[in-house]
Amino acid sequence: MLNTGTEEKIAFAAAAHIASNIFKSVKSRGFCSLVLAGGNSPRKLYRLLAKGVPLSSMQEQRLYFPGDAIVHSLDHPFVLLPWKSIMLFWGDERCVPENHADSNYNMAYESLIAAIDIPKQNIFPMPHVIENYDTAASRYERKLKSFFEKHKQGFRNFFPVFDVVILGMGPDGHTASLFPGNRNVLKESNRWVIPVHAPQGSPPGYRLTLTLPVINNANNVIFFVTGENKENVVYDITSGRQPDLPAAMVKPEHGELIWFYGKG
Repeated sequence: MLNTGTEEKIAFAAAAHIASNIFKSVKSRGFCSLVLAGGNSPRKLYRLLAKGVPLSSMQEQRLYFPGDAIVHSLDHPFVLLPWKSIMLFWGDERCVPENHADSNYNMAYESLIAAIDIPKQNIFPMPHVIENYDTAASRYERKLKSFFEKHKQGFRNFFPVFDVVILGMGPDGHTASLFPGNRNVLKESNRWVIPVHAPQGSPPGYRLTLTLPVINNANNVIFFVTGENKENVVYDITSGRQPDLPAAMVKPEHGELIWFYGKG
């Protein structure tokens, strides 16, 4: 499913879908495992999730939300997310220091985490390293396995089942840190987290990323993409014209895939 419009319009629509899926997961499992995307595009989306999703956005799309989550303000009623029941993970990370401007964790902290009341133990950032990348990837994979083993209901086909995965996409069709032409990475079928050398990335360098089998095992995958320079790629992927691009390889086997694209 592809939803298009202005950047503001799709931010509201995507936030509403994410919120609804979070509420459904918390209701059925007691918590929601939410994977965050990096880059710059999600900033507005994260600020919306932190502030609360307008009730009108939920109602217009006939999405599920519990009545006790509604908060009435002078401007308009909005729906607050249950952050104490949300576990935050990351789809990829640049191998830079934690407080570096290019850190995906740092971006999420500034636009989301700093503005919400979420327990520290609910936040699972990828390691910030500038060497020993394979060791760091293995360490994050062990952390994920420990989390899902603890909650027992989080495995399917030997991979974790994230409730909601948010993804972005680059103009070249890459998503998370899965880049075109990197065959070994795109064909990985066993590991959950791997290191990637991305000389074509912005910025170039090493990264850690979830693998395709993990992403495709999620219950809900939401692409949030902005920028006019990505328009043709979005339509090529969603129409099936470029099936070999990494973002086109995201096809949840048991979950729902929704695209939100805004020009600006």
